[in-house]
Amino acid sequence: MAGFGEEESGISDSEIIEGFLRPKIEGEAVAIPGLIVELGEELYTREPWLLPQTAHPILNPREWLYLGKPNRNNFPVDHEGCWETDEIIGGTSRFRYRFRNKGDKHALRWSNWFMKEFRLFNPTPHVLCKITEKLS
Repeated sequence: MAGFGEEESGISDSEIIEGFLRPKIEGEAVAIPGLIVELGEELYTREPWLLPQTAHPILNPREWLYLGKPNRNNFPVDHEGCWETDEIIGGTSRFRYRFRNKGDKHALRWSNWFMKEFRLFNPTPHVLCKITEKLS
């Protein structure tokens, strides 16, 4: 279900966790190679428009998937869960990018960039993030 700046995607949340995040963390082959860009901590330290953008037909034109290290300094805006046969397997947190206005360095403005962070509930060194640019 889309919300918080998201459009319907060609891939569901549970498919992202089961088909991409879990296999990636466990060192297995992912369902669709070339779909995920692997980044480290720079996933949270660079502006979203400066991240490498790889187009893939399964994703919307302004949507990208990244594997990175979780940033515990960010607080989620919203929580959701993903389920598989009555077992909670992972969760999501949603974020919206804010930036400083060039004219007023003290004022923060909301951007049209959204990130949905997918994580497994068992401790892992990686998260998978779907970053979307919503056109006005």
